[in-house]
Amino acid sequence: MKLAERCHAALAGVAVGDALGKMTEGYWPPEIRLRYGGRVETFLSPQQSRSSHVWAYAEVTDDTRFTLLIAESIISCGKVDERDIISRILEKPIKGWPGWDEFKKKAETGEKDTRSGNGAPMRVAPIGILHSPAGLRNVISDVEQACSCTHNTRSALSAACAIAAAYSAALEGFDKRDLLEAAIEAASLGNQLGVDDLCPDVARRLQWVCKNVGKGKSSLRRWLNPGFSAWEGATFALALVMLYDSAKDAILAAVNEGGDADSIASMAGGIIAARNPDTLPEEWVEIVKRENDLDFALPAEQLMSLRK
Repeated sequence: MKLAERCHAALAGVAVGDALGKMTEGYWPPEIRLRYGGRVETFLSPQQSRSSHVWAYAEVTDDTRFTLLIAESIISCGKVDERDIISRILEKPIKGWPGWDEFKKKAETGEKDTRSGNGAPMRVAPIGILHSPAGLRNVISDVEQACSCTHNTRSALSAACAIAAAYSAALEGFDKRDLLEAAIEAASLGNQLGVDDLCPDVARRLQWVCKNVGKGKSSLRRWLNPGFSAWEGATFALALVMLYDSAKDAILAAVNEGGDADSIASMAGGIIAARNPDTLPEEWVEIVKRENDLDFALPAEQLMSLRK
């Protein structure tokens, strides 16, 4: 499989997972079945009565917008540049991302925001594309540059390092076990970053996933929560990577579990699509591209040309 195809699939998987997951974000599985008349299997008109925003059919959220913002910054600067990323975030509020006004106030004084949510790990696919697995410490450094301005907490940065390393390994076609080992090592290194937010250790959570996940898909929700905190969301996403070989199947699994479905589906979908591009339905990619006027091929090619 050509690297260019894998890079394209990674970015497309992020957007597809995001747009599908947005439909069920914040719901429990019984609520999903009630609102949609059964299990969600494809794009439908979003039933998001709890959201403060109105979402259109197949519309992406801040997960995709942040991912592409990071990609555009890297392409423009030739590297991960924290100042450029901050200036791009400050240009205008990003739909679906809470707290932009608070971030703006802190950024103006040079203060970092200390969130612990999935906003850090959901944006790091471009960093995984930028670095090969041999450059793991560069992954850690660039995650800090890209994410600490909004998520300067130990758990969020550790989770983001794990996801970025998983993308890097997936693009090289690593088997799932080796991919997860790379994510665990990255999470352990990332645990030295940010302020301590007293959240569970991401590396240890992933070690549990490595030992226990794969013994039955139906039991996943019993042990792991698809939550909005990075230590929950990134762990759940990587558990799906361990369970599924198909990006389509993993995305639908995340969508129908609810919780932070858009972030988790985008992370799992992007990583698995990078490993197995043919498992991401082309019709889904075309729907998301059309409905959001997006292009994945050009940024994927430009990022790939910078891969070290």
